[in-house]
This record gives sequence, C-alpha cells and structure tokens, in this order.
Amino acid sequence: MAEKKDSYLLSRIEDACAKNFEPRFFDFYDETLQRKIKDTIKHYGVPYLFFGGHPEAQRKMLCIYPDYIFEEDLEWPIFGIDFAKPVPIDHRNVLGELMHMGITRESIGDIDVGEDNVQVIANKRLQDFFLVNFNKVSGRSIKPRFKNWTEIVTVEKNFKRMSLVVASNRIDGIINKIWGFSRQDSLTYIKQGRVRVNYEEISKNDFRVNPKDVISVRGKGKAMIVDMDIRTKKGNIRMEVDKYI
Repeated sequence: MAEKKDSYLLSRIEDACAKNFEPRFFDFYDETLQRKIKDTIKHYGVPYLFFGGHPEAQRKMLCIYPDYIFEEDLEWPIFGIDFAKPVPIDHRNVLGELMHMGITRESIGDIDVGEDNVQVIANKRLQDFFLVNFNKVSGRSIKPRFKNWTEIVTVEKNFKRMSLVVASNRIDGIINKIWGFSRQDSLTYIKQGRVRVNYEEISKNDFRVNPKDVISVRGKGKAMIVDMDIRTKKGNIRMEVDKYI
C-alpha cells in the first residue's frame, strides 16, 4: 500500500515538473521520501525546494517552481501552533491526538516538544479546522496560539541520555535495549519494515549500527547513537544513546 501511495505521489511530481508554470506546493515528507523525490526531480532539472518551517525541521514540504521565481519570494502555505505542555507528554501523545482527529500524517510537519511548550507545524489548509477542533491533548485542555510560517521558531529537541550495554552492534539487539521490548519483538518490527537507520528501511536483523546513526522504530520513536565505547571485560559494548522524547 505504501509503495502504491509513493508511486502516485511521484507521478504527481513528474506532472508538476513537466507543467512548471507556477509554484506547486505539496505536503510534508520524511527524509526517506525526500530522497525519492529528489531522485525523481533531478531528471527534469527544474527548481525545487524543501522547507519545514524552520532550518532544523526534519519533515519538509515540497515546492516545485519556475526558474523566473526566486526561492525567497515563495509564500509557504505553512502555519504553526504553539501551546503550553499541560502534562508530561511526548511526540506520540500529540501525534496520536491529531490522528484521532482524522488528520493525515502528510499534512503535519514536525511536532516539536520542548521543555515547557509544544510546537506543531501544519499545512495552511488545516488552519480553520484546527481553530475549531484542536483544544486538548491527552485529555487535558490546551490554549493554542496560531503563528504565520515566518513566526515559526526552532525548538530544541528533548531527549533522554541512556547508557546501555549490548552484546554487539547488531540492530536487533540495540533497539530492544533502547525501547525495552523483547528480542522477538525486534525481529518482528524489522520484518514488518518498521525499523530505519539514517532514514533507510532495514530488512536484516544483523545490520550493524555505528556511532552517530539515527535509529527510528515506527510507533515507538527515534534515537541517536552518541558513542560506542570499547568492549567490557565480558566482551560487551558500552553505548551512549540519545532517545528523543
């Protein structure tokens, strides 16, 4: 299903490249899909830009535009929502609330959960819907403030530093240590295509992870390997991991 959806998107992008008469804005895409899109557009040689609301954004909106338009003149159909954290919540709580409201993932950019505030970046077409319907997260009331795309700021990511000891740098043994599920669950998630390293899907459970690699498990979260120290006396590996919360 995902491959069919991606193929349809890429065909729309090809059409926009062939009929490049005015700026065409698409949805927000993760790093993996951004790479596929770049590979498609490069064959046409048309100007394009990815932008997610601020320089550090990971999920980004695509714009394909004619060469007589300057990128700084583009008016991005993006807006931001900012609200105080009502309770200790994480990215999954906010995303779950949005999905429960019937909003598609492609319509939402980054969800930045800071120390005291949360910032959601979204497609402008949803603004009226959010004004009426977005008033709670995890059962707690919120008072969202809406911002133009030029007012969106970079929010420092919250993470938990973890010290782990693993038998090896294999992906299956590492993800179950980070997220606390069983080794069998690790194998299942890999088989289901839910595990990515540096935004590329991993299909082999013996894939080797290295320092600075970014690991994500769909439905669980994201983490970065900060360091992999020398082996312990028992031959295990000591690791430092930043788990995003």
